[in-house]
Amino acid sequence: MSTASSPPDAPRAAAVIVAGGSGLRFGGPVRKQYLEIGGVPVLLRAIRPFLAHPRIGQVIVVLPAEDVLHAPTWLLDVPVRIVAGGAERGDSVANGLAAVEDVDLVLIHDGARPFVDGGIIDRVLDGCVSGGAIAAVPVTDTIKQVDAEGAIAGTPDRRTLWQAQTPQGFPLGGLREAYRRAAQEGIAATDDAALYERYVGPVRVVMGSYRNLKVTRPDDLPIAEAIAAQTRDAT
Repeated sequence: MSTASSPPDAPRAAAVIVAGGSGLRFGGPVRKQYLEIGGVPVLLRAIRPFLAHPRIGQVIVVLPAEDVLHAPTWLLDVPVRIVAGGAERGDSVANGLAAVEDVDLVLIHDGARPFVDGGIIDRVLDGCVSGGAIAAVPVTDTIKQVDAEGAIAGTPDRRTLWQAQTPQGFPLGGLREAYRRAAQEGIAATDDAALYERYVGPVRVVMGSYRNLKVTRPDDLPIAEAIAAQTRDAT
């Protein structure tokens, strides 16, 4: 949880938590965003740091359209606005942006990243006051470029490579304009920063955290459980 206080003239900010995916890669009867880690649903863990942050004035949660009228009961107990997602991630973000009201900045966060913290939120907010900013971490492994036949085509200098995370933060008007133009041109939006870079202006990286993992596959769950246990032990 962030301990920072909000300066009197701090830009007003909202968070859009995107959890509109089906979670098909997990299989089973429960979507991955509703699975529990350490007894707490993944999505609820992703939401709480934004609700607790002094610079976040509203939180929008984007769910699969079929879940909006039958949202989990634990989600109904937190002060968020629930909106329906779309067919693709970009559609879900656009729906979330449409629900944001009267703020300067917006943070987009993946509902499958349950270990975001107040420090990361602070850094992204500070970084996006004058443009786009995303949480990211330096790549630690050697990366290979590979062609269609599987042959190595190149080895980029990993000192220049960062692994993108969320939240990603932007001036609200700029991100809405990027989505508007992408829709006009039929550009699929798989990454908010890429759209902002394409249509509006530069995006910088700020330090995220190697603990800020995305729960994507079943193999991620034991890692997430270990992080949750470490967090409990530290409190």
